[in-house]
Amino acid sequence: MPFKILVADDEPDAELLFRQFFRARIRNGELALVFAENGKVALELLSNDASIDMLFTDINMPVLDGLGLLEQMREKNLSQKAIVISAYGDMENIRVAMNRGAFDFVTKPITFDDLNVTLAKAIRETEVMRKGLEAEKNYVRVLEEKEKLVLEQNEMLEKQVIERTREVEEQRGMLEKKNREILDSIYYAKRLQEAMLPPLSELKEFFPESFVLFEPKDIVSGDFFWFHAHDENLIVVAGDCTGHGVAGAFMSVYGISMLDQIVKEKKINAPNDILNHLHESVVHSLKRNERESHAGMDVAIISINKKKNVLQFAGAKRPLWLVRDGELLSFSADRLSIGSIFEDRSSYLLQTIQLMNNDAVYIFSDGYADQFGGDAGKKMMTSKFKELLIAERNNSAEAQHLFLKNYFTEWKGTTEQVDDVLVIGVKI
Repeated sequence: MPFKILVADDEPDAELLFRQFFRARIRNGELALVFAENGKVALELLSNDASIDMLFTDINMPVLDGLGLLEQMREKNLSQKAIVISAYGDMENIRVAMNRGAFDFVTKPITFDDLNVTLAKAIRETEVMRKGLEAEKNYVRVLEEKEKLVLEQNEMLEKQVIERTREVEEQRGMLEKKNREILDSIYYAKRLQEAMLPPLSELKEFFPESFVLFEPKDIVSGDFFWFHAHDENLIVVAGDCTGHGVAGAFMSVYGISMLDQIVKEKKINAPNDILNHLHESVVHSLKRNERESHAGMDVAIISINKKKNVLQFAGAKRPLWLVRDGELLSFSADRLSIGSIFEDRSSYLLQTIQLMNNDAVYIFSDGYADQFGGDAGKKMMTSKFKELLIAERNNSAEAQHLFLKNYFTEWKGTTEQVDDVLVIGVKI
């Protein structure tokens, strides 16, 4: 069945232009086009023809314009992907359209390359949604893909703002308005990211004496945590993605998605095997050649068998600390980041530890120990962080969480937070 596109545009040559652009794909049955001269006609077609997969809409049209059409689609819960056609530089209308649910936009004069790139992305998203609706078990995967695309949209909008800095500087009033809209989008991304993180109740159900200290540097975070229980085992992951803010959050969403796929779908449970698969996924999915950006993450994974009191650990540049009888034991991680293509490749090492009652284990990102502050304005360092954990060893997990949070706030003082902070503690 061809992918069916509705084009809403009152320009006389719009139909000729689109049919010319896609003539080959129409002939071979990949695409089918239908046309509407205004938003009202388009809305009727979208409401009555379930075979329409996607909408291209101009903003300026009689009777009902493109922005009004998007608003009506949202009110009627119509699910077709909408791509807005706008004049070059018309960022105000573009942002309004995106806030009303538009999937993407192209600018006039329309080019074949722009249409092909935009259409390919829309088809990909539509296919993801179709697969997700086939069975309820795929719902989580669809949500993650959608959130990933939302983050891509935020990055794209930020790039648009940077590219048009000179224009924006000439219109300072418009700049403030655009910045507010970007901030709204990032707060929306924050809500999406928080929705993907597992509830702390999953950790506490397995180990009541446990805590997660999570303090993002920015609105969204490059650090993430993840849990999964199977049989008598609980897998706990602490991830520290490259960068922070939107870039780091994009990687954290990707990391959570891959962990769901590797552990929940492929049933891979050994920490070192999880790291190996995660590394391969990042390299294959996000790397094209050595000139591209250093996208990746440092990760610590533990799997605790509650019945046998056995812990398995594997780390990518993030260690495991174990506090026992007033002494802190450090288990080193492999020196290969997830996604690195500049270091010698080898499989991640699995370490097995027999736990004892009252042991406390900790995995964490580097944000806590790297914070500058104190009376001298110096970095805290791992040695001080270790001292804090040893000193708090006899206190409850809740008390440890409160102490570490308050100490970090006091240490930082008025100094800017330098990185995202994540500390996960489990008392046996």
